[in-house]
Amino acid sequence: MKKTFIITIACISSFSVLFVGNENLMADPGGLQKFKLMKLWETKTDLRVPESVLYSPPEDILYVSNINGKPTEKNGKGFISKVSLNGEILVLKWVTGLNAPKGSGIYRGSLYVTDIDELVEIDLKTGKILSKYPAVGAGFLNDVTIDKNGNVYVSDMSSQNSVLYKLVQKKMTVWLKGPEVSQPNGLYVEKNKLILGNSGDGTLKEIDLDTQKINIIAKIGSGIDGVQSDGKGNYFISDWSGKTSYVSSSGQVTVLMDTTDQKINSADIEYIESKKILLIPTFFDNRVVAYKVEP
Repeated sequence: MKKTFIITIACISSFSVLFVGNENLMADPGGLQKFKLMKLWETKTDLRVPESVLYSPPEDILYVSNINGKPTEKNGKGFISKVSLNGEILVLKWVTGLNAPKGSGIYRGSLYVTDIDELVEIDLKTGKILSKYPAVGAGFLNDVTIDKNGNVYVSDMSSQNSVLYKLVQKKMTVWLKGPEVSQPNGLYVEKNKLILGNSGDGTLKEIDLDTQKINIIAKIGSGIDGVQSDGKGNYFISDWSGKTSYVSSSGQVTVLMDTTDQKINSADIEYIESKKILLIPTFFDNRVVAYKVEP
């Protein structure tokens, strides 16, 4: 028998959250926004500290970065998995020999993955490592995003460095640093803007790619891991400790799911707009879980 629990959560605004089995219904008191997260599937726990999940439209599959150890450990045990859209692990260890791989992005047949202090380029057809691009001064490279011109942006979350890198002519260069870029993590390019989940001050920011002007979208109040657009000017974000939230263009924050008390993490999420599917890698819980996002 299904049980129903009603919980009130205070964020920037106050929302009621109704949990019904595998279905989560989020609604604000005024009835302005409603969401349902319907659980579709979860992978087997064969994954090893999955940090990031990335959808490849041409192949209709997912690429999952597995740290397989500690997040800062150079043990050569990190790997990339291929997972189907129904949660089947197609190839557990498709690419191996990595060092705590995290965020990833795809451009013209290459998969770019962060690997602590370098960016690794992998051939999508063969799975072979094509190049490694060292990031001088980096201590904790985390997320990756790529603009329409193929420019690759990478965040370094280390408190000692706290910069955004850009791959320019096959060389990692510092693109942006300063007090407003504090332990940057989640990245997402949308049109001419770079959306940044800034863990240091718990804010979601937008950066103009031409002028580097920075504006605050919302004050989240906690660390931000993954950032994804819903295609309508709003964003899904994750907090590694276990929260997954929705941020409106006006800066309103809705907590969609909170598994912090269960010690289930919410790492670098993926949202497939065409399929309305939200994918959450659970890090130490060793799964990727998929949810249907419904209005």
